[in-house]
Amino acid sequence: MDARHSTAANSGNETISRVITNMPRDAQARALRELNDLERRVSEGLLASEFPLAFQGIYDVKTGRLVRVEALIRWMHPDYGMLLPDAFLVALDHPLIALQLTCYVIDGACRALANARRLGQPVCPVAVNVPPSVVADEAFAATVVQIAQLHGIEPDLLELELVETEDAARLLAARPLTRPLREAGMRLAIDDFGTGYSSLALLSTIDVDTVKVAREVLKGVPECPRASAVAFGVLSMLESLDVTVVAEGVETQALAQWLAQWPKVLAQGFFYARPTFDYASVPVQERCAA
Repeated sequence: MDARHSTAANSGNETISRVITNMPRDAQARALRELNDLERRVSEGLLASEFPLAFQGIYDVKTGRLVRVEALIRWMHPDYGMLLPDAFLVALDHPLIALQLTCYVIDGACRALANARRLGQPVCPVAVNVPPSVVADEAFAATVVQIAQLHGIEPDLLELELVETEDAARLLAARPLTRPLREAGMRLAIDDFGTGYSSLALLSTIDVDTVKVAREVLKGVPECPRASAVAFGVLSMLESLDVTVVAEGVETQALAQWLAQWPKVLAQGFFYARPTFDYASVPVQERCAA
């Protein structure tokens, strides 16, 4: 392990230790005792820095310019190699693991931003996935601010993404719960929109800056007329709500060109850039739709 990775590991370990230490002693013991095998292994892996972050760019469809970056977590398992989140996300059902992993990712994202600045490179906001149970924690906003300040990063460089679930929709509609995050300057997003968990009626009440449209909504576009009509309706509706719209899973030039009908839409997917483990390696200018 070189000095750079050693520093990253120490920073991540300190963040996890701080999360556990700040819990009441009886809560620490109870939470750790109740972990199942996978949850305990994920917790151990976080402390051992087995979870590197990958970064994928999000681009302006018209210009191909990098606008923001999403932090994605992977598990470099010593026995099974690299595991994608589907292999371990069930462990986030435990509130302690959800909090540990979230703080670990936020710490890694802030560290990457700080390193880029130190090298004189431009930085753009980083999106981080956060479970609703963590966002609902009254101490979470202060924890994020503390982590950001530790790295000299402004909290407004962080966007917190909640996957579209019924719990997420209700949380984002409860402004007293999101107010501490807003007051700290953080942006809020709903991820995988269109997968059917939240009501369309809630779009008028949820407190978000960004809506990320699920790849399933864009499947078959532009080849299939019916799929294109559905996607057109969804994007037109979101555009009228004055939120930033990100189209996920853009893998073809044909889809990118179709999306260019909406000048403010951003896109993420292999057509533009694949994830990279080095924030500085995220392309700042990729192919445009034309």
